Amino acid sequence: MGFIFCQKVPRAPSLVRWHAPSPSWFKLNTDGSSLGNPGLAGAAGIIRDSAGHVHLAYQFALGTGTSVLAELTAVWRGMELALTHGLAPLVVEVDATTVISLLQSRASGKWEVQHMIMRIVCLQQLLVADVQHVFREANGAVDHLAKEAASLQLTRVLHHDDITGILRGILCLDRQGVPHLRRG
Repeated sequence: MGFIFCQKVPRAPSLVRWHAPSPSWFKLNTDGSSLGNPGLAGAAGIIRDSAGHVHLAYQFALGTGTSVLAELTAVWRGMELALTHGLAPLVVEVDATTVISLLQSRASGKWEVQHMIMRIVCLQQLLVADVQHVFREANGAVDHLAKEAASLQLTRVLHHDDITGILRGILCLDRQGVPHLRRG
């Protein structure tokens, strides 16, 4: 009897970038972070227009939680803010494939996850929102915000003039279409 060795064939690296939504649409990029899973958690998002200009960004401290709940909270809070500020129709980009699967199946065994899914589905209909997957390399701005929200337990809503430092730089690179390397 012999052994069969399977070797994973590496994929070639590719370039990914943030893409602006179509004219008259807005794009909500979201991310959740859990430092420990469960651990200190945070949710964040940024809503931009077709020119790449930021209409608002947000961070929510979530206390202790899981990454899935943080990701779902980021989508839900962002869609609520979009509805409140009249930022629709909306493309929602999420880098967690688990969240995309949960929203497509609309089913989960945990009541708090199921409750969050139903909130998001209702907001999707009100906003004419299309939820899509995005590679994490093209989601760097919200990754930065989510990790900051989790580690500092920070809750705030930012408008264009409030954005400074590293985040302003990441957003500028996104708007200019600068690509990021995605390793296979």
